[in-house]
Amino acid sequence: MSRPRRQNKNRSLRKTGPGGQGGASGGGSRRRITITSAGPTGDVTGSSPTIRATVEDREGSLSRRDIDVYLDGKEMRFTYGRSSGSLKCATGKLSSGTHTVEIEANAADGESRSGRKRWTFNIKK
Repeated sequence: MSRPRRQNKNRSLRKTGPGGQGGASGGGSRRRITITSAGPTGDVTGSSPTIRATVEDREGSLSRRDIDVYLDGKEMRFTYGRSSGSLKCATGKLSSGTHTVEIEANAADGESRSGRKRWTFNIKK
C-alpha cells in the first residue's frame, strides 16, 4: 500500500526508519524516537476503536507537527500530549476485517532522529 509522503518545511526530510542509521554526532549512542504501547492489536469487537500509542523523543523536541498517523493508508487527525508522549486518534466507524496503522515521527531540529511503527488489528462484528 503506497501513500504519498507529506513534506512539511518544519520537518527533517531525511527519514531513516527504526533500523536506519540515525545518530548522534561525535560517536555517541544512536538517538531515535520510540513508539510504544501501540494499539489496538489483535481482534477488536467494537467498530470505532481509538488508536493509542506513546511517542517519545529522548531529546524532548518532538511536537505534533513531527508526527504522522495513517489508517489503511489515509492520513488521520490525532491529539498528542508533548509532555506525556500520549497519542490518541479516533478511527470513526470501520468495516469488518483487517486494518493497518502506521505512525511515523521525525525530529524537526535537523537531527536524523526518527521512529516508525506499523501494525494491524482486526474488526470482528
